Amino acid sequence: LVFDGVDIDLLFAQLSLPVVPRDLGSLMDDDLLKNMNDASARSINGCRVADMILSLVPNPAAYKDTLRFIKVWAKNRGIYSNVLGFFGGITWAILVARTCQLYPNYCASQLVARFFWMYTRWK
Repeated sequence: LVFDGVDIDLLFAQLSLPVVPRDLGSLMDDDLLKNMNDASARSINGCRVADMILSLVPNPAAYKDTLRFIKVWAKNRGIYSNVLGFFGGITWAILVARTCQLYPNYCASQLVARFFWMYTRWK
């Protein structure tokens, strides 16, 4: 979906609740998955994984900036696509998250440099 020139990935998940509570703050509650159809569970899973990754990195702002840079870099080089056999969004997110965990005091620019340093030497 493109809105005003911006690509939007719009997800929908049908909860097994008569009314969505106003204080629903997190999708991490496993009770939300009860009686949910497979399509909705897969749809909500992306948001749950993103929330989990954010909770596991020491500096979410630096993580987000670093991930944004790495995704643009990969897209510009045509290596961002699960369909074509390359890494997709979640794979890049996990690799960046690990870099952030190993270097918790680094800013985004340092994390980008360390990301490439780490993974060019990875065996």
